[in-house]
Amino acid sequence: MIAGTEFDGQFIVSNGHAPERPGSRRIKLNSLCVDIFARQPVTKVFDRSGELIGCLLGTPIDVEQGKILVDHHVIEIEFGKESALNIAVETEIYRFAGSFVFLLDMPHARRLYLDANGTKSVVYNVADQVAASTTLLVLPTVKEYYEGLDRSLYAALNVDKDGWFPAGLTAHAGVKRLISNHYLDLETWTCVRHWPLEPVVREADPAGSIKTIVEQTSRVIETLSKVAPTNLALTAGYDTRLLLACSRNLLDQLGFITVNVPGGELDIKRARELSERFGLRHQLLPYVEASPEQMETWQRKVSHCITGSNLRMHPSMAPLKDTIFVGGVGGEVGRGFLWLNSNDQTKLDANGLIERLKLPLEPRLRLAVDAWLRPLKDLDSLLILDLAFMELRVSSWAFAQAYAPSHHIEINPLISRKTYKAMLSLQPSVRRNNGMVVRAVTTAWPELLELPVNRYGDWRDAYQKARDAAADPRRALRKLRQLASAKTTNVFSHRKKSPGI
Repeated sequence: MIAGTEFDGQFIVSNGHAPERPGSRRIKLNSLCVDIFARQPVTKVFDRSGELIGCLLGTPIDVEQGKILVDHHVIEIEFGKESALNIAVETEIYRFAGSFVFLLDMPHARRLYLDANGTKSVVYNVADQVAASTTLLVLPTVKEYYEGLDRSLYAALNVDKDGWFPAGLTAHAGVKRLISNHYLDLETWTCVRHWPLEPVVREADPAGSIKTIVEQTSRVIETLSKVAPTNLALTAGYDTRLLLACSRNLLDQLGFITVNVPGGELDIKRARELSERFGLRHQLLPYVEASPEQMETWQRKVSHCITGSNLRMHPSMAPLKDTIFVGGVGGEVGRGFLWLNSNDQTKLDANGLIERLKLPLEPRLRLAVDAWLRPLKDLDSLLILDLAFMELRVSSWAFAQAYAPSHHIEINPLISRKTYKAMLSLQPSVRRNNGMVVRAVTTAWPELLELPVNRYGDWRDAYQKARDAAADPRRALRKLRQLASAKTTNVFSHRKKSPGI
């Protein structure tokens, strides 16, 4: 039995041919219909002549104006055809931060766009011509949902452990996931890349890009803090340290939270130290294990596409009901997360990308990743790896669970086109070894780096490595191989640069 609140925060996009789902409310645009459930905000979008051209779903943030868009929004430039349309969308829609979907409904274009990293994920059923937040809403019945689970692919990708479905794949045959930086053409029901269409220019001086990252992130957090109680994640990691640095002038308006999860001793210790030293309003949330019924509901909300720790710990976030939770997803993009042993000339193929993602070399996955990679062949390898992380990892894994938390709003302020372009414009030498985060924190609040990041700073670091190796020997062996390979690559790289060798 599906509870009436399970679809809170979700939506369905169609031509209006299907009946409304119980608990939803239908909004008619021009040729399209959007069925929304409770807690799903809608902002209608008009051109400057007053004609309705679509809508925004979710929490779009106009950073320049310092506000969240509500009810209606007017686009000041003309949404023309072809290249003019692409420029208009990039200029007028992708200037927003936050978490949103843009639905364009004009006579010459019917499209669905995700935000800069697809934080409100969308799946679609080509045969029935319907798109929605989760797979249960693009299939007619719960019975068909469970009968249609592709259990063989689920097992092959190790989803019950730490696997997931990248490159548009889902746990159901006939249902695809829209990949970030692509739009869904609602005429042909195909996925079309719209960004980037050319290389991102790298800046010689990182100062301007670092300033953009800090200021954009700070403004997003400030905007959120004005509309509802806002809590930032606080751990021992790099990305939450960056969020804290960007919040330096907002501390009296913010709370900070850490979940008392088993094995999270370092995060808890560092969060407490940061809070005590810098006067943060910190709350340690008790760990609450999900019941079997709660876990099954969570699985449906993520379309049976991932598992992971959130499957069991998600009830721990219940105290955040009716608040805004600010996370650090997106910071890894600026840290070259998939760059190990790579430079701009590294040859990339589907098998290599799958191995970097630590997924099995399953034939259907190879085909999907190869199809994703083929149009990118003219880009530099490091940019391709950045896109792989954004689209095949973050969009497909982190935000497959976008609708699991239905009673609080989650925003990741490091995700926006402006911030991502600033990250990608940094030279590789700046981004490697967490340099982007270190420079940004140094710019905004250097004292935060007096406490170690992701380590205790004493004998416990060696003990932790030994404990992790004992718990997962295969992972430890893989790390050693990666480090050995990296050292070998560096040796030969230095030799090539040295005259007379």
